[in-house]
Amino acid sequence: MQTPSFVAFGSAHGGVGRTLAVWGVGRVLAARGLRVLLVDVDLESPGLTRLVAHDCEGIVEWAAARGSGTEQALVERCVAIAEGLKVLPAGRLDAAYWDRLEAWTRGERSAVWEELRGAIAAAGIADVVLVDVAAGSSRVSEKIVRAVADRAVLFTALNRQHVAGTAELARRCGEAGVPTRVVGSLLPLGEDELRAAREAAAREAGLELSLVIPQHPRVALDERACERGPVFAAHVELARAVVVDAGFEVRSILRALEAAIAEEAWPRVLSLLRLARVVEPGGEPLTATLAWLREHTAPADATDPVFALLAEALPADSPTHASFATALHRTENPRARGFYERFLAGAPDHADMLGNFAAFLSDVCGEHDLAETYYERALAADDEDADHRGNYANFLALVRGDRSRADACYRETIARAPEDAHHLGNYANFRVSAFADVAGAEALYRRALAVEPDDCNLLGNFARLLFAEGRAEEGREPLARALDASEPGSALRCELCFYALAHAPELCPDATSQLLAALTAGVRSPGWDLAANVARARRDGHPQPELLAALAKVIADEAPLAVLDALPRA
Repeated sequence: MQTPSFVAFGSAHGGVGRTLAVWGVGRVLAARGLRVLLVDVDLESPGLTRLVAHDCEGIVEWAAARGSGTEQALVERCVAIAEGLKVLPAGRLDAAYWDRLEAWTRGERSAVWEELRGAIAAAGIADVVLVDVAAGSSRVSEKIVRAVADRAVLFTALNRQHVAGTAELARRCGEAGVPTRVVGSLLPLGEDELRAAREAAAREAGLELSLVIPQHPRVALDERACERGPVFAAHVELARAVVVDAGFEVRSILRALEAAIAEEAWPRVLSLLRLARVVEPGGEPLTATLAWLREHTAPADATDPVFALLAEALPADSPTHASFATALHRTENPRARGFYERFLAGAPDHADMLGNFAAFLSDVCGEHDLAETYYERALAADDEDADHRGNYANFLALVRGDRSRADACYRETIARAPEDAHHLGNYANFRVSAFADVAGAEALYRRALAVEPDDCNLLGNFARLLFAEGRAEEGREPLARALDASEPGSALRCELCFYALAHAPELCPDATSQLLAALTAGVRSPGWDLAANVARARRDGHPQPELLAALAKVIADEAPLAVLDALPRA
């Protein structure tokens, strides 16, 4: 599967819908995400070229000019028809086309077919190449098929001359080592008894019809690939058969996928995912096999297209949508949205995912009105869920600035989860910032620490309150514990170093250097209000109050790092 699969579409006689099938199958495969190239090598009767690219240069002109830059010259003559679908015409069908064609010798043509296949493969422009070969059962037809294709699809009507000619062409392909699939093409609807007899006669002649394409009078007159109906359905089934015949079976694709992911070969991963979608349109195997991708691969520019394709490929009710959504959400990757939407389309009352999606819409997308709608849906789905109620309270407080509704929501959250340290701490922060309720906040912090006595965030926030209230001796103990357990370079460590610098420098002698290193690295705590601590430090006679004030604004992401440049530092 490292090179494109070349499939020749041939027939012993004309009028069997071969060119229309090339066009229809190519459109189906491209619509499912494969890069498809259609090649018209029927130079004497270039039907595909007449359908889609009659005024463009193609194989004839490329062959005359081939030499240096062969691959690029070929790519330049491929005509884009639709997303993922290109056509390499036979040539420009002007008055001089036949003169250019007649100038070729038979030996030159044989060499061209070999070079053509190599140039297409080297150009790397297709996953599947469908080749429209001229009708005929001669050795010339067999040699062209052998030169340009890995395998062949042979189209036949069921009358005697077509069956005999197709059997001869199939025999020649078999002797040349080219596997074949035989398709009964443009078979009339009705006349079931006669059709059954002719199919039996075809089997006796050595032809096993893998599928049939029904006749539609409009198709014969309009010469366009159908978008629906029985002919389109037959082209869809033939498209799947083509890629399966080419060796693209699910197990091998998934093994190759895992190897490509391990190598971080993302273009290869995308190509294999597209193939998996064609072979198994439902996407079920991807659910089980690729669940670990979210755990082992950090979303980034290179992997974004992979996650986007997975969002489309997985079944709508796949639980993997939820895991991908939350993993991408944690990294603030906007691709999470597609996974949330696909999951919720199949589970519209899933309270956890509704609440998570609400947080994503607000925090990552900034779509606050829609976020509030999803918060309300989450609570309607599960009124007792404290986590989403607490998140909604944070949203009302920090985004909406609605102190009254936020306070009520926090109270309801605490009533449902009275021993949840996280919610108790958030409510304590809110009571201080919104109402300057020091006593109420202190009580909430103490309740939270009774549950989680070693939580660094709680210890740091409680220390902030105590220091701001002038209770430095009490504040030192929780600050020291938080400093010992906090992660270097984190936003929390940045805040803790600020408290030490402002109120207890002996607890962290290198607080200034740690702060500057973290801030230079881009660490921030947006919106974190340190004004009360700056004011307390001024009242307590801190030697560098202006530096503290500037640091507080940079930490809160309210001023650029450059404001520190003009200030003296100890």
